[in-house]
Amino acid sequence: MILLLFITLFALGSTAPADQQITSLPNLTEPLRSKHYAGYLSISDVKQLFYWYVESEESPETAPVVLWLNGGPGCASMEGLFIEMGPFRVRNYGEEVNRNPWTWNRIANIIYLDAPAGVGFSYYNTTKKVFTDDEVAQDNFNALKMWFARFPERKTNDFYIAGESYGGTYVPMLSARITKANVDFPQFKGMLVGNGCVDDQINFNTNIMYQYYHAVVDETQMQNVTQQCCNGTMDCDYYTISQGNDTCGDLVNQLSYSIYYTGYDPYFLYFACYLNPNLPYPPHEEIRKLQKNVLRNNLYKKIIGESPVLKNKYFYPPSNDIQGQPDCASHDDHFPYLNSPEVKKALRIPDYVPKYEMCNMEIAENYQSQYPTMKKFFDTVIDAKKHVAMFNGDADTLCNYVENSQFIYKTLKKTVKTAMMPWNDPVQLPMAVGQVTEYDGITLISIKGGGHFPAATEQKPKETFQMFQNYVKHQNYSTPVAFDKTFNLTSTIIAVGSKLFLSFCISIILFL
Repeated sequence: MILLLFITLFALGSTAPADQQITSLPNLTEPLRSKHYAGYLSISDVKQLFYWYVESEESPETAPVVLWLNGGPGCASMEGLFIEMGPFRVRNYGEEVNRNPWTWNRIANIIYLDAPAGVGFSYYNTTKKVFTDDEVAQDNFNALKMWFARFPERKTNDFYIAGESYGGTYVPMLSARITKANVDFPQFKGMLVGNGCVDDQINFNTNIMYQYYHAVVDETQMQNVTQQCCNGTMDCDYYTISQGNDTCGDLVNQLSYSIYYTGYDPYFLYFACYLNPNLPYPPHEEIRKLQKNVLRNNLYKKIIGESPVLKNKYFYPPSNDIQGQPDCASHDDHFPYLNSPEVKKALRIPDYVPKYEMCNMEIAENYQSQYPTMKKFFDTVIDAKKHVAMFNGDADTLCNYVENSQFIYKTLKKTVKTAMMPWNDPVQLPMAVGQVTEYDGITLISIKGGGHFPAATEQKPKETFQMFQNYVKHQNYSTPVAFDKTFNLTSTIIAVGSKLFLSFCISIILFL
């Protein structure tokens, strides 16, 4: 009898929490294909982090566990779940939710964590708005320990940490902390950083040259900077010059923001979205709060100042977003869905939690970045022989491929093991979908035609899934992936096509 009681208690303590399982969601066009869980991790008396755990559709008992962190700082990982590598694609402002055929949970257990507290559905019980890199890393570390205590059956699965953008800070800092605390996470195998901003100086310098060679920098402006500030050469440390409170500092900062005034999407150079203010859920109300506008406001405050000439050229008041310079984004469908009472009830979101926003601008504007480079954190993880890779959509201007390439070669000082070569999708023509370079302890992968969010439907979701699958399976990146035969291709073609057609029609109207 005692033995039976022990076995029963052990079984109860070794399973996922049934009270946090999501059994259904509003407006799904098909049933959930794997188990979903959502809830809060109480990392302190005042901070509650929201997680959404999506089990693998393929052997969750042995599939790797992957923590996904979006960036910002201050942006929710629900963005990853709903518009990138997650299992859902929301249409018609939440009226229809389709399956994403290239969802990463086809082969892995994925944890989406909204961090820091105050981001997405995470919240805090104080007026705190200021976070630091160290504090967020420690909070995420504590959240992971709590999560694995809640899901003890996953403690033996291989564990990876992945993220993008400012995840280039979150991911290596958390990974380094976990590497040092090996006793708590012996199953930790590696980290995957997508379009990561990992070094301030390299980011700034390569950003200017990336924009210049992609035809978004005015030649007169460029020559003016090189002649006045760089001794007539483009091989220049623009970052150091930008820190100066002088004419050259102003000129270089103006140059770095060229992309924001072209009508192109800085997150995806080859995309532009003209927003319709008459839609049932006006997207511009949310889009003004994206990172892009923080940068625009920063430009206005730091550079433009009181100059009427520069104000006329560069400043577009928010009230003119639609009529004047249109914002570029296509992330609006999931806002009304996540804020609907039915969805919040299904996720057990308390009524007192503020409205879901993709990015919390108060946190973003008050966040204190402590480290200008991620070198020491990468070194810690690489030296521990973990599986480390970086990937970039090559049409991202914000955290560009060249930044990551120079970071590995110049800052980490890694030697090349296998020179850059194409990685392919063997079932399409032409086959090349990017380039891969193997360094000593780290791999760099480009995704041809992808932007800041290469897993998004409008970008390169299949190629990004192939990259991810081969990363976690330690395979050649040209190893093909299987197509989801149960996927409703017609609905996706209609969804993507309708967005592109709407953008085309509105652009024609605007320019008539």
